[in-house]
Amino acid sequence: MTHTRTPTIVVAGAGLTGLSAAISAREAGARVVLLEKGGREDVGGNAAFSGGLFLFCYDGPDDLTSITEDFEPGMRAGRIEAPPYTRHAYAAELSAMSGGRAEPRLVGALAERSLDTVRWLAAKGVRFTFNRTLGAEVRDGVLHIPPGQVLTCVGAGMSRGFEVIRPLLAHAERIGVEIHWSTPLARVRRDDGRVTGAAVGDGSRTVPADAVVIATGGFQASHELRREHLGPEWESVRLRGTRLSTGDGIQAALGAGAQKAGTWSSCHSAAVDPTMPAPEHSADSPPFPLHGFWLGVLVNRDGERFVDEGPGPWVRNYSKMGRAIMRQPGCEAFEIFDQRTAARVADEFAGAAVPIVADTVVELAERIGVPEDRLRHTLETFNSACAPGDTTGEDRGTSGIAPPKSRWAAPLDRPPYVAYHAVAGLTFTFGGIRIDPEGRALGADGAPVPGLYAAGEAIGGLFYGDYPGGAALMRAAVFGRAAGHTAATEATSAPHPA
Repeated sequence: MTHTRTPTIVVAGAGLTGLSAAISAREAGARVVLLEKGGREDVGGNAAFSGGLFLFCYDGPDDLTSITEDFEPGMRAGRIEAPPYTRHAYAAELSAMSGGRAEPRLVGALAERSLDTVRWLAAKGVRFTFNRTLGAEVRDGVLHIPPGQVLTCVGAGMSRGFEVIRPLLAHAERIGVEIHWSTPLARVRRDDGRVTGAAVGDGSRTVPADAVVIATGGFQASHELRREHLGPEWESVRLRGTRLSTGDGIQAALGAGAQKAGTWSSCHSAAVDPTMPAPEHSADSPPFPLHGFWLGVLVNRDGERFVDEGPGPWVRNYSKMGRAIMRQPGCEAFEIFDQRTAARVADEFAGAAVPIVADTVVELAERIGVPEDRLRHTLETFNSACAPGDTTGEDRGTSGIAPPKSRWAAPLDRPPYVAYHAVAGLTFTFGGIRIDPEGRALGADGAPVPGLYAAGEAIGGLFYGDYPGGAALMRAAVFGRAAGHTAATEATSAPHPA
């Protein structure tokens, strides 16, 4: 005879993905053992160092106010206008930014489940607020919200992400998730083709399990894997994300029969201030991303522009600016502004970075260490290519220069000039484990590896050359939740000897 028993689910990684998986599996009735490579001070993974932005679908203001009625200063209004951000729009945007390579089933699942998952997070204590930096503004007593990117978690700057983690950790402990700190995953144990447990530490100790969920992040913290897959110039790149994501979980899953997916040669890398240290623990702030590039120009150390600074909303382009900088001499660049935009950049997009200020282009060139004649030629050429007028607008692009600046192009002719030194900051890698929409890890034959699941930055197939801001945290929560639930329900329904 057979009977069902309470299954044990091991989740490796205590970031947003792992906490979502652990809570979901526990809610489905499983005993859950959550393994974290670091100590309690390392909880949160990359999410702890993020801006707390979630990209999700909604039909209008009622969906948004059902999640939160908190507003940042200056955002509250008598009425909200929020055109729908539909599932079709979400899927189309993500697919387009992947060059059509994103796995359609994963794209569809992410879009379809996004709103419900944000509500699920809010029910666990995660607090959201209407955010002022992503295009929403109050005009004539009405809060106007462009489609997508309207809510972040409460908090300030890059500490918002930790405010996602704090309530989820408390909730996981409250409902009985067993957390083992300083316990790295070494291997996934299998017997007769099915997962039977997780070898931890040096591999000599095994935690028995009916299923294992890989939620250990990408491989951005591994010098060797960066060199192998991203290229030798990335071996010493500055790290914005957790120092603990060295690809261990991905390698363990591949060793257990899972298949690779996605592009292993691409990553999320933003422009960052090189003077800021890489984060050590999850309550620390990472190097602040210099997201103001779209309000000025980017030049390399030869004094030349090298990228279109305004191909679209900055939140759709910031994750590829680091890669553009990595292709420049010395892997460095300078963001330059004048008094049209310098105050806004300092207020919203520069964090604690200290600007370089100069009254003339000659002085600016000297202070940032670029050839004066080249910088002067670059700025004069750029200014001449801007449309007549005195405004900086989304519909204002340059003409006759390469690379163009497609939007928000205005002359830099109001000194003092302000510059920020920028280098690439690597946040996470795009390649990982192949999964289906329910979080099952798939083998080379396309069939699930029995008892093995994965989610978050450990998976591939969803992000390629770029992705819309807010989709990364959304991916972590959606597929972490799905993987934990699937692992628990499939382990519960599997027959066991009496």
